Amino acid sequence: MDSHHSQELIDKQIAVHELAIRGLRTLRNTHASISKLPIEILIEIFLLARLPPATSYQERHENRGWLNVAGVCRNWREITLNAPRMWDTLHTSKLNTLEWAETLIARSKDVRLHVSCTYPHRATPRAVLDLVFSHVERFQGLEISLDTSLNAKIQDILDLRGQSCVLQSLALYNTDPLFSDANGGVDNFLSEAQMPYLRTLDVRCFELPHTISVLPQLRSLRYMPLIGTPRTTVAAMLSFLRSTPSLEHLEILGTLRPSDNGGKELATVELTKLSFLSYTTPDYGDISLCRFLHYPPSLRVKFSSLMPSSDTDAYANDLASILTRVASSDAAAAIDEVSFAAMDGDYFDMQVLGHDGAVLEIHLPVMEGQLPPLLKLPTMLPYSGARTLLIHGFHSVTVADWANIFTRHSQVQHLTVEDVDSNFFRALLKPTENESPPFTHLKSLLLSQCDIGEHMALVKRILEEHRQLDADIGVTIKIERCRVAQDSIRELEACAKVVWDGIEEFVVDSDEEYEYGDETDHNTEEEEDDEEDDDDDELVFISTA
Repeated sequence: MDSHHSQELIDKQIAVHELAIRGLRTLRNTHASISKLPIEILIEIFLLARLPPATSYQERHENRGWLNVAGVCRNWREITLNAPRMWDTLHTSKLNTLEWAETLIARSKDVRLHVSCTYPHRATPRAVLDLVFSHVERFQGLEISLDTSLNAKIQDILDLRGQSCVLQSLALYNTDPLFSDANGGVDNFLSEAQMPYLRTLDVRCFELPHTISVLPQLRSLRYMPLIGTPRTTVAAMLSFLRSTPSLEHLEILGTLRPSDNGGKELATVELTKLSFLSYTTPDYGDISLCRFLHYPPSLRVKFSSLMPSSDTDAYANDLASILTRVASSDAAAAIDEVSFAAMDGDYFDMQVLGHDGAVLEIHLPVMEGQLPPLLKLPTMLPYSGARTLLIHGFHSVTVADWANIFTRHSQVQHLTVEDVDSNFFRALLKPTENESPPFTHLKSLLLSQCDIGEHMALVKRILEEHRQLDADIGVTIKIERCRVAQDSIRELEACAKVVWDGIEEFVVDSDEEYEYGDETDHNTEEEEDDEEDDDDDELVFISTA
């Protein structure tokens, strides 16, 4: 027997043994704990493995690691290949052959499909698109990204007129930053399609039609107007919203064009189920939309602008309608915390928090000298409710304006103050000798980045007045990163309990600078070394009056 023949015989014996080993391994796997789970449970676990690792849509597209479960063992592969829900998501840009598309659709059997399509796409044959969209009656979720610069229209791949449609989620994106007069056919599509089960609609960089068929089940609408010159007017948006009676979540990212008549003839839209409204605009647009929406007072609102307006009064007046609604709502009684800040003098931020999260958020860039008109916003909140008040970075506000804000928040127990001037401290004093100071329920006052040395007499007098109140409430003053001398701390201890971080100068970020003119201390190198050594151990001084 020659060597070649001997090797063939040995190879055959090896193959027999390998087959036996695979059989033993399969048998062994059947005794594993996870193999004893019902197939339905395993499928649910496999579906969890398919969930996206990130929130962005593109990252979601690239998550194919879940297919590894099919390679673990023969049983898992068989389960995976025969579970239609494992194959209910189709990305047409990944289907480069008709055969592969047919295979995936066959594996999905008759379950609802979630389809993502980029059109046109050089890697996707037309025959693949025709095959996928021939199953439109099974579509539950659909996302289409159109490149309108190539004159692409949604009707080139999808026409729902006269078709039965069970769509629950629809997203339409324009990948061309410039406006196309044809609008990708999206306006015609939305006005003609019958989508009675639609619950989520996301439209970006297309113009909305004025009228659409009623969307009775729509719960969430996310709309981004065209970038640059907006074409969708407030009137068109209101007309669109009239067809969404069950809307709960409305998010607008962009600028709506003011109506030609200035909004004088616009009719109010009833959105009785709306619970969240978010409006983010790249520059100050006409937010009068809010004035024409009739929604439950408990609505949660978020408004932000990325560029300042030349008319801050317009900001305040348009937002006043929102504040009025909040003040009259059931949520007003549950307000726990109010904060408003002038960040570096360039931004106005305001937050109102309730027991279960934010009720109102406002973020506005402003130009120099425009902050005072916005201070009327905090005065539109209820007189009672908030127990915590946070104020940051206001200067040149009159004592009377501060007093008006304090009156609106008379139930505050915890006051946090950062970077304010002397007028703020003066407003915390008694208005007259026979009246009580603001915040008669005050329990704690936290001062941060304040010049206590300059305002020492005012701070001391504030604490003394609170100490003289009839109510048995002791005020704790907390001092952090302030300009203060240790001798001043001893004086304050005679009026209240003091919690001090032990720092006698402002401590700010490295990119910030504070100047005090001739009073600024200039440390020598030895003194700086001593301070670095002191920073190793945080010093906190707690004393009780």
